[in-house]
Amino acid sequence: MIKITNESFDLEKEFKFVSSDINGAYSFFLGTVRSDLSSLNKKIKGIYLECYEELALAQLKKIRSKALYNWKLNECLIIHRIGKLDLGEKIVLVITASSHRTNAIEACEFVIDSLKIDVAFWKFHLLNDDTKEMVSQKNLDNEKMLKWKDIIN
Repeated sequence: MIKITNESFDLEKEFKFVSSDINGAYSFFLGTVRSDLSSLNKKIKGIYLECYEELALAQLKKIRSKALYNWKLNECLIIHRIGKLDLGEKIVLVITASSHRTNAIEACEFVIDSLKIDVAFWKFHLLNDDTKEMVSQKNLDNEKMLKWKDIIN
């Protein structure tokens, strides 16, 4: 399942979607809004996420397909929020399910790494002075994708 939504999501409900007695392992990634300092050294009060939904859904489907195939997953769930999110709110959920833990863990890492680089989402920090700044991709995120070069090509 893939979902882009303005609404929050329930972890237990989403886990039930991927649960099955054929799975021996599940790996979860939950991303939330944190009060990190922005590049302007100002306190963040939230974030705003935009996306080109049609393109983002196609990109997420491609990532999901690669994960299902390369790690022999039984299921891969990806939910990403858009819109204004306050501190502590859930942004993204990835759940991978497989027979064995290594597949679930590696696939989950691949999905979140790919999502950070290859999907048409734009993130803005909402600052305490009521301004916003666009968040750029980090070099570290690009470097992490090198780990998956044989899979993405």
